[in-house]
Amino acid sequence: MQQFGVIGLSVMGKNLALNVRNNGFSVSGFSIDKKEVDALAEYQDEKLKPTYSWEEFVNSLEKPRKILIQIMAGKPVDETLHKLLPLLDKGDILIDGGNSNFHDTNRRFHEMQEHGIHFIGMGVSGGEEGALKGPALMPGGDEEAYREVAPILEAMAAKNDDGQPCVSFIGPEGSGHYVKMVHNGIEYAIMQEFSEVYDLLRKVARKSNDEMSAIFADWNQGLVKAYLSEITAAVLKQKDDLTPDHVIDHILNVASYKGTGNWMLEDGVHLGAPISVIAEAVIARFMSKATTREGQEISWNGDVPDDLIENLGLALQLSQAVAYAQGFQQLGMAATAYNWALRYPAIAQSWEAGCIIRSAMLKDIEKAFADGKQLDNLFQDQYFKQLLETNIPALRKVIELATQAGIPTPTLSASLNYLESIFNPSLPANLIQGQRDYFGAHTYFRNDREGVYHTEWYEEK
Repeated sequence: MQQFGVIGLSVMGKNLALNVRNNGFSVSGFSIDKKEVDALAEYQDEKLKPTYSWEEFVNSLEKPRKILIQIMAGKPVDETLHKLLPLLDKGDILIDGGNSNFHDTNRRFHEMQEHGIHFIGMGVSGGEEGALKGPALMPGGDEEAYREVAPILEAMAAKNDDGQPCVSFIGPEGSGHYVKMVHNGIEYAIMQEFSEVYDLLRKVARKSNDEMSAIFADWNQGLVKAYLSEITAAVLKQKDDLTPDHVIDHILNVASYKGTGNWMLEDGVHLGAPISVIAEAVIARFMSKATTREGQEISWNGDVPDDLIENLGLALQLSQAVAYAQGFQQLGMAATAYNWALRYPAIAQSWEAGCIIRSAMLKDIEKAFADGKQLDNLFQDQYFKQLLETNIPALRKVIELATQAGIPTPTLSASLNYLESIFNPSLPANLIQGQRDYFGAHTYFRNDREGVYHTEWYEEK
């Protein structure tokens, strides 16, 4: 009998099944696509069993059965659950490892609970290579069930620099998929920040692709030590197979998206979370598809400041911190709204290796939330407070120069505006509330006494 089962054997599912096998556990694989099962069969040995029917798959697993569903999110997951239910026993464990909407996971968690089936919604990050060699895993749902599958998930997961597996129990219901959704929103933001710095390097600093590659590689050694620094350096230096040029110069200027960033914005609006940088990053992808091709290329003829490269690195470091801060701020608001006890140090640790947003800064975030420390905002922590004070002059200079050059910097500018606003006790919202009271009698609070007030406004004749 096999210790673990995987349903869905496209690249991610197949690689996760092989990951389980490679870490010493026996695994069965099944797909409704026979070709996918045949492809898995090429790796068959005593620890890897391809199966060709629902019954054969379920009956091949030891009890309580532990099944990972790795298929397209949405209706296919519900159809799979309904297909499995008559074949399962109470106490069996189902794990949805796709990019499911957390609302769907909440519903499925309670539906499976009614049938006596344990349900885990698990975010998986790391792409095809991570699935095989070690992804970041974000499981939420049934904690009792998590303890049952933890040895397998810990073996599968990426390991951080301390050797700790990048997986731990996130929280109840759909919280695992919620955390993956936030991960993806942060990913959108940081990728857009990198692209804006790249734009300034090529158009204002007038650096070549190879020179920019070297700059990002240098930042990856310290200032912005992150997976995205590493791959940005690699992307920029890659030569093209079809022309004498670099590949980057022939990639169409349109960025695709799959929807998880949109979901984060939707729930952020519902919660009232000020995730401005993430919002700008999502909108920038919309903009890339909507932009006309009729404009002229930006040409900056001004002087290049001697400290531009240094300032760009500091601005990127600080804006990356803002992306993380906004993500964790929304997580905190979601935890309150949905009554989830989220474990923020564990979330930061789960992102320290294997996932797209992994960076050295996550260790600082883990420390910021250590020992049960509660932060409304990451910049309340001493390390990040100092980072803000040290780097914000550079970010201001970068935005000023970009404005002079006519280069859009939606996320870098949003980072600066967020930092200038979030700790500002004298924002002009009092005028907005006065306007609301004027046209709609919406009332207002006063800053000099308790109570709710309304003014009978009048116009001077």
